[in-house]
Amino acid sequence: MYVDYDKFLKSVHKSLQCVHCHTDANVKEFPHPEKLLKVQCQSCHQQQGKDYDASIHHAALKRGSPYAPTCSTCHGVHYILPPDNPNSSTYIMNIPALCGQCHREGAPVSKVYKIPEKNILANYSMSIHGTGLFKMGLTVTATCNSCHRNHMILPATDPHSSISVQNIAKTCMKCHSRIEQVHKKIIRGALWEQQPGAVPACTDCHLPHKIQAVSVVPKTSDKSCLKCHAKKDLHKTVNGKTISLTVDVAQLQNSVHKNIPCVQCHSDISPHHPHPPVTVGKVNCANCHAEVTEKYFSSSHGQAYENKNKMAPYCSYCHGTHDVLSHLNEDAKTYRTHIPALCGDCHAKLKNSPNQQVRSHANVLFDYSRSVHGIGLVKLGLLPTAVCTDCHSTHYILGSNNPQSSVYFKNVPATCATCHLGIYKKFIKSIHSFTVTHTEKKLPVCNNCHSAHRIQNVALDPFMREVTEECGSCHKRLAKSYFETIHGQAYLDGNLNAAKCSDCHGAHYILSVNNPKSSVGIDNIVTTCRKCHPDADRRFTGYLTHATHHDRAKYPILFFTYWAMTGLLIGVFSFFGVHTILWLPRSYRHLKEKRKISTGPKRYYIRRFNTLQRLIHLFVILSFMALALTGMMLKFAGLPWAKFIASFVGGVSAAGTIHRIAAVITFGYFFTHLGSLLRLKSKKKLSLKQLIFGKNTMWFKKRDIIQFWQSMKWFVGLGPRPQYGRWTYWEKFDYFAVFWGVAVIGFTGLILWFPEFFTLFLPGWIINVAIIIHGDEALLAVGFIFSVHFFNSHLRPESFPLDPVIFTGLVPVEEYKEDRPAEYEDLKKSGELSKKVSFTEISPPKMLAIRIFGYTFLTIGIILIVSIIVSMLLGYK
Repeated sequence: MYVDYDKFLKSVHKSLQCVHCHTDANVKEFPHPEKLLKVQCQSCHQQQGKDYDASIHHAALKRGSPYAPTCSTCHGVHYILPPDNPNSSTYIMNIPALCGQCHREGAPVSKVYKIPEKNILANYSMSIHGTGLFKMGLTVTATCNSCHRNHMILPATDPHSSISVQNIAKTCMKCHSRIEQVHKKIIRGALWEQQPGAVPACTDCHLPHKIQAVSVVPKTSDKSCLKCHAKKDLHKTVNGKTISLTVDVAQLQNSVHKNIPCVQCHSDISPHHPHPPVTVGKVNCANCHAEVTEKYFSSSHGQAYENKNKMAPYCSYCHGTHDVLSHLNEDAKTYRTHIPALCGDCHAKLKNSPNQQVRSHANVLFDYSRSVHGIGLVKLGLLPTAVCTDCHSTHYILGSNNPQSSVYFKNVPATCATCHLGIYKKFIKSIHSFTVTHTEKKLPVCNNCHSAHRIQNVALDPFMREVTEECGSCHKRLAKSYFETIHGQAYLDGNLNAAKCSDCHGAHYILSVNNPKSSVGIDNIVTTCRKCHPDADRRFTGYLTHATHHDRAKYPILFFTYWAMTGLLIGVFSFFGVHTILWLPRSYRHLKEKRKISTGPKRYYIRRFNTLQRLIHLFVILSFMALALTGMMLKFAGLPWAKFIASFVGGVSAAGTIHRIAAVITFGYFFTHLGSLLRLKSKKKLSLKQLIFGKNTMWFKKRDIIQFWQSMKWFVGLGPRPQYGRWTYWEKFDYFAVFWGVAVIGFTGLILWFPEFFTLFLPGWIINVAIIIHGDEALLAVGFIFSVHFFNSHLRPESFPLDPVIFTGLVPVEEYKEDRPAEYEDLKKSGELSKKVSFTEISPPKMLAIRIFGYTFLTIGIILIVSIIVSMLLGYK
């Protein structure tokens, strides 16, 4: 926004005030509005404005085409100089460079638009007009605006154009006034006036931009040179090194320079001194290739060469000396298939450069060879595939931080458009395009997502694994919320089929959510979701794809759901954590007391669990372990142990299948147990009240509260061990936790399993709520079972390392009498004890199998809970 007033005073507008141009700036009230209207130059320059409005440039601007020039493009903004000022961009000597910004070889305009004339600036520089301007400094020679006019520039097909067939002669006659007399030996003069269409136009014979003068034949012949230079032993010595001066005649005859005399390149050779006593100067390729040479010396390579950098390539490094071949010749070093190796060989020498940026380009050949472009060229032989010069241009190679560079971030899309024009046309309409989002900040362009030299096939795993991280490098908050969703968690665990950013928002044609054409806009979101969820409807799309439970203002339901579940987790683990910590030392002392009264071999047992109960528990173990592993794998997605589980079970899709099968088994054993209770009710002719609230049922009673308090006193040595009955208070908690878990985890799991069905009558955000409840309730279940339940049943000192009762159904009589004295006395008084006691032995092989099975699942559970605890302590959740 800065205006240098001293420079402004040198401009043609120095007598004007700011508001003469910026008419909408209110000088009475400062500051003025931030966004001012575009300056209307034609308010003063009316004729020029009319001419411009009729031109092809203005037509391109109206279409919204990128690179369409405006007044300021050519004249500047605040520091406009008159055209007779040598420093002005519109000074005659500067006109070709000004127009060449857009119409030079390799410029974005020449790549994007179909312009009939190619290499305009290069051809002009080598023409008689260009030679007159650049080499002789003739300011009367023709420049671009001499033929095309200043402002009303029209295509040759327009009859009003200064270069149309009807008008070209008039245009040329501004300088060449005696056209009829000059051409009288070729065309009868009367035809110029009477039949303009009967004679060729000037440009039919004198090709535009390539107009040449008559060549001058050199006085020194090649034969004179080759008398000496055809000898194989001709050489010179420089600093002790022998350098051959032999010219291979065969190579010379096959080169593109075969018809060019030696002295046209070696112009410092005098015909009077065929054997000069001093070394001739270096060949100046600019004698013929003026525009190419100018671009080379403006490039990074040319600048390095002028700075005496020995690593800088010169013309001969790439093209050769006397063996220069056409780039269309397969033997040429500049043939397409040889370009990567040509550039790569030189760049490999940069690995020891002190400049970090230069050093980073040392492995370009290695990276390119493994890219989709390199594979296409080397392995598949596809000549149209991109090589170095397609992206970096041939001679005007600039660093990526130079605005004129073809790989400058604003120019990269147009550069890639050379091959990917269809994608480019979509991209320039997206919010990532500078033509749509006007900002000075860097917007993502092709190489931000696809990289520069390591471009991968977008259908292959490496690219698919990187695409979401690429979006996240800019959209950090959205990426974080994405990774908390079911899509993101599945992606982190390696499921590349999970919905990613590009699946919903598109890859190149990314539009604002408020744009009616956006794939995530209200008009198209259902169609987008149906790509993966065929039965999705409008209600289903209410799922909050980037919602986060941390935002109370925006998502209050998710916020309170999350903290309600967090409170439940903290409450349960705090209560039973304290319970376990208090029990552990008391349990050690109790173990010592039991060992003092320990008897001999255990042969008398009480049957505690029947066959159905043990079978159900077996299914509980198997299904819960499967649910825990596959569920926690997803909840802690991205962590190494979660990825290991995913790969071990065969991937995220296989894990999902296992999870659902285990869920079906869970529902199966749950309803099987309910069925067994109903059969028990029928068999013993119990009422529903007796079944639920009767003696020795699992329902909590006053006695459980008393025994809990007695246990607390026993833990701290303030009272005796309680007289536990058939079921303890912690066993009842475990039992009803299954009912709670199946109801809560099961229902929310069904919502996640069949979201399209449930959103037929529930809002879409219910899926987000279900994810929070399902995940946190599962975490509670896993944490409780693998810590508290494992301790209560197996890991406390009296039972360590495994209590086999749930597998055998049997408890030694003495142990039962010690652990459950109240139940033992009840059985004894009722006469049922003899029916419960059996004399038997558990065979060693059976006990070994039980221990292997039990230890395996105990170990897996403990490893899993330790992994979860470590992950949470490290701040993952």
